[in-house]
Formats: sequence, structure tokens, C-alpha cells
Amino acid sequence: MPTHLLINEAGVPQGAGAHTSFGGLPSVPAGFAWPVCRECAGHMQFLGQLRTNHPSSPRDKLLLLFKCDNDPGCCDEWEADSGGNAVVAVPADAGLSLAAPPPGGAAVRATHHGARIDTLDGDYDEAREAWDSEGRRGRDILGQLGGQPSWVQGEEVPQCNECGRDMAFVAQLEEGPDHATSMNFCGGGCAYVFDCGCSPASAKMVIQA
Repeated sequence: MPTHLLINEAGVPQGAGAHTSFGGLPSVPAGFAWPVCRECAGHMQFLGQLRTNHPSSPRDKLLLLFKCDNDPGCCDEWEADSGGNAVVAVPADAGLSLAAPPPGGAAVRATHHGARIDTLDGDYDEAREAWDSEGRRGRDILGQLGGQPSWVQGEEVPQCNECGRDMAFVAQLEEGPDHATSMNFCGGGCAYVFDCGCSPASAKMVIQA
């Protein structure tokens, strides 16, 4: 079973478009509203965006990932339906431009980097070990696209609010290449992104540490 590792690609310039990248500003269609946390009502932090034109994904979308980082530990950003994180799905073929950041600096991370895909044999943990064995930097592994999740804790697949079925796994994400500007999954945790084919806007995220 092959695993499609997401690998850090530094030095990629920020630009609007339906591509996978992390940090910086999201690529958004007209009418986009920056998500706010259901608990504290503050703007969430933009983590990155995933292009889902991958065989494991039911649709070709751009998934914009957000998490509350206003007062870590006070808002529930872990659960898929808690309101402390958000996945905004936009059509990959929409006219996209970079969003204007909301007031204050907490909603935008200080770094921006791209990602490429390296395909290795084995499940996620085996692929990570094989990639690390070549003497490369482990933090440059940003996660995986498709495949099977490697859960930090127990299995936690969310259900679609539209059809009630278990959602399809899209990606697993690590915190990122720079510990100073990481995505803050509580020091070594992972985020798991899910989608459902029943609705173009249907997507969720679970965080475990």
C-alpha cells in the first residue's frame, strides 16, 4: 500500500490559487468571511489549505483549515463539531484571491511554505520511517494525503451533518517544519481532515495529541 507523504517545500512564493500550502493567507472566492471561534468569538488562525484532487477524495476542492489559537486550552479546538476549528471548502475552479487578514496578528501565521508529494511504500508510519532513514529532517514531513489515518489516540471519524454517514479521510497533518511557528497541535499532535461526497461544502477536522 503506497503512502503519499506531504513534504515541506520551502521558498515557494505566496500566491492565490487552488494549491496545497501552509501559513500565509488563504486563497478564497468572493464573499469569503473569516471564520470565528464559537466559544470566544475571536478570529481563528489560518493553518493552511489542501487541494483535494487526489484519488481518495470524493471531490476536487480547496479545503481551508482554521483553528482557534486565541487562548490555547480555553476553547475546544480538538473536536470536529465543537466550533473551535473550521474547514471551509471552496470550489477548486472558483476565481480565487488572497484574503485580507482580519484585525490583529493572531489569525495569520508568520511563515508560508508549499508542499510536494513523495510516494513511498507502506502505511503512514512505515513511510515516515523510510523517509527518515535517508538522513532527512523529520520535521519536513507535513503529513499524508489519502491512505489510512495513523491515530495518536483512538479512532475518531466524524459523521457528515448532511447524510449522517462516516466521512472520508482526506489528510493527516503534522505541526510543520518550524517549531517556533508550528500549527500548535499541543506539542506533537496531529490534525485529521475529512470530507463527504454528499455536499460540496462538507468537510471537518479532528485534532489529537
